[in-house]
Amino acid sequence: MRQQMALGSFIFGLSRDFAYHSLSRTSDGGWKSIDILTSKPKSSQVGQGLQGLTITGKSMYATAMDRLDELRALQALRAPVPLIDGIGRNWGLWQINKVSETQSEIIDDGTAMVVGWTIELTEFANA
Repeated sequence: MRQQMALGSFIFGLSRDFAYHSLSRTSDGGWKSIDILTSKPKSSQVGQGLQGLTITGKSMYATAMDRLDELRALQALRAPVPLIDGIGRNWGLWQINKVSETQSEIIDDGTAMVVGWTIELTEFANA
């Protein structure tokens, strides 16, 4: 079974009808500016910050609603989870900070025909 990414036990991909269309990764080099009253700010290295990931997608029907419930159950465990991409690279442990959804085209039983979603992750580091 092909997959885009696995977050713990959760699989992103077309085979599960829950593929993402955008992944944004941020990293912090650890540089901070310290203001000096009589000159330019001083640059100081304070240590590298944690990486962040924002994954977004759009899914259809009740399946999307069920998959988001699965993600929220994983989030409710309040434990870091491994992230592995579709080509087998281990990205390490990540914490699930936020799961957001926007439901639209809702039919008479309350099922959303289109669900836009965003998942925000932060690298887990326990130095």
